[in-house]
Amino acid sequence: MKILLYNPNTSESITNTLYDTAKLVVSEGTTLVPMTAKKGFPYISTKVEAQITGTLVLEKIAEIHLQYDAIIIAAFGDPGLIPAKTLFNLPIIGLGEAAMLSACLFGKKFSIISFTNAMASWYEESVEVLGLQPRYAGFRAIDGVNLTIDKIQTLQKKSLIESAKLAINIDGGEVVIFAGAPLSGFKKIVQKEISVPVIDCAEAAVKQAESAVVMNQNTINKHKLPPKSSIGVDKKLSQLISQKVNNGS
Repeated sequence: MKILLYNPNTSESITNTLYDTAKLVVSEGTTLVPMTAKKGFPYISTKVEAQITGTLVLEKIAEIHLQYDAIIIAAFGDPGLIPAKTLFNLPIIGLGEAAMLSACLFGKKFSIISFTNAMASWYEESVEVLGLQPRYAGFRAIDGVNLTIDKIQTLQKKSLIESAKLAINIDGGEVVIFAGAPLSGFKKIVQKEISVPVIDCAEAAVKQAESAVVMNQNTINKHKLPPKSSIGVDKKLSQLISQKVNNGS
């Protein structure tokens, strides 16, 4: 099978971080293809940026979806995920979705740890979309930190671990998710210092994508929405919405 690891951030370094982690758990016979967005933001960190990026994600998937068996939207807030699942007939996996669903395998409640409080409401909306509020122990982040994305894992290791321990001891988290593509691979650095299971978003997304491809075999697919014309919308996306081109059926 062929799976696209699509980073909707425009930072190549984030793609490399994701891919370096994800490739270690790829099954034999799976080809994982990393790709970085050409349009958008260096790193998505607000709901406004996520809303804009969601449209760009749909445009990109409309362009290349027939080349892959599954696509991973590799940003924790999963921009464009729900519309993509509605529009395309192939497995679309979100980084945050995969991490949270995987966390439910290891404990009753999971905690989300990140490096900026700006993500809090966006991530909590993702929890709500998945209907996982009863399994959610809460969100914690490092306060007052202003770093380039590439330095977070090395310079903020201690603070991130302390946040995880507070989530466990005070909030009741039984599983910890280090959220955000820049924290991909952080699990292997800190797992021995944290007393509960740690979920790596990239690992979870790859394994769920592989499973989804297998489970999607022989499924009878059809267009999920009625055809509709549009004005000014990206050409390939417009053709797909109007059902003039194949949506992966």
